[in-house]
Amino acid sequence: MESCNCRAKVSATAVPVETLINRFPSSGIITVSARICDVDCTANNCFISILYGDDINQNNSFVFKSAAPGLPTYESVSGGGTGMILTAEGQASGVNFHDNAVLSNIHFLHETIIGTAICSITLTANGLTFEVPGCIFTNPENEN
Repeated sequence: MESCNCRAKVSATAVPVETLINRFPSSGIITVSARICDVDCTANNCFISILYGDDINQNNSFVFKSAAPGLPTYESVSGGGTGMILTAEGQASGVNFHDNAVLSNIHFLHETIIGTAICSITLTANGLTFEVPGCIFTNPENEN
């Protein structure tokens, strides 16, 4: 039987965000869901998904899914809490962002003095780059 130690389940739903598409400013609504695990777990246990709707150019809207994100890298956060940095390969569905996609950076701040947040998202697909340079504040759902 597989041992699966998942640190947290984090989600942010329909949050307005300022984004960068190939370094050009844009904005839209984002939903991020993730279950962050310490060891490789099955797709039923560990995942990350992003749904983004762009307000300026609907062709930049996409859905990203990865059933097997990489193992998180942990870092201490000044003032307390934990920072978890993840990368993931997955599939994107959209007009401009589609097929194979790489989530090269996403930070989860867990139980910090500013709360729980998802920060610094960077995703690439089809030679295009999507970034959320700031943070999205969330309500954590701790699960093991």
